[in-house]
Amino acid sequence: MYKIVLIDFKFTEVNKSKLRPALILTNSNKYEDFIVAAITSKIPTNPEKGDVILKSDDKNFYKTGLEVTSLIKLTKIATVNSRRIKGELGVLPKGHENKVQKGIKSVFSLS
Repeated sequence: MYKIVLIDFKFTEVNKSKLRPALILTNSNKYEDFIVAAITSKIPTNPEKGDVILKSDDKNFYKTGLEVTSLIKLTKIATVNSRRIKGELGVLPKGHENKVQKGIKSVFSLS
């Protein structure tokens, strides 16, 4: 089960950070690090390869803990330490787990 968390997300282009939702993609390692994918409420007209949309009108959307329709950006991943996780918002509804797995394969050109 994929968890949706709130993390202190550091931006690469500036020396700033912001609390942002993210999807945990891996289990913790011995250093308590996780690989996460960014989640945004800014939905582009043409989503990128691998992006997964979570629509607020989906019957299980409430499980995400998100407030509005959002996009999981599997092209925007990061390794974060558990100390940067500031809270758990919810979980990815079961119907979307397969979409995330397909998205990861697409982004990394795996068959």
